[in-house]
Amino acid sequence: MSMSKLAVLLFLCAAGLRAQSAVAAKDVSIITVHEGETVTVPENPEPQPRARAGFWSFRAPDDPVLRTNREAFHDKTWAVTQSVWLAAIVFDAEATHQGLAHHNCVEGDIVGSPHPGRGELYLNSLPEYAAGTAFNYMAMRLVGKPLIFEWAAWGVIEHARGGSAWIRNCW
Repeated sequence: MSMSKLAVLLFLCAAGLRAQSAVAAKDVSIITVHEGETVTVPENPEPQPRARAGFWSFRAPDDPVLRTNREAFHDKTWAVTQSVWLAAIVFDAEATHQGLAHHNCVEGDIVGSPHPGRGELYLNSLPEYAAGTAFNYMAMRLVGKPLIFEWAAWGVIEHARGGSAWIRNCW
């Protein structure tokens, strides 16, 4: 992900949160009670239903989270997105491993090792997948569902391109 894309993403998230908090601040009504006045409060107030998050929702800092841990981890869209991304990583690593084992090509992406082992190939992709998974989890819980597709789509495209390059050029 280029730095300009990341900067634009962060700017849009911050702008959405700021707009939401400005709208929430205007909706606050202040009740003044002077000395000697009485205010009647019901003994058992009715619980307010929790507002469900929409697909394109941003939250104000004082709002509750959009989804609980259970809702985030059991979301089918999130599970499929992460699974497809992981499958692309496996495809790239295995195609690279087979290309290195049986042919004369060398790996150029891993610094210092033109013939890395299978473990090095998977470890090379681990930081990207871990950071993307953490970002997707936080986006699901706090910001909105559409952001979970950004890192995963980028990772799937890069790893599919890398694995298919080994199949096209070194077999």
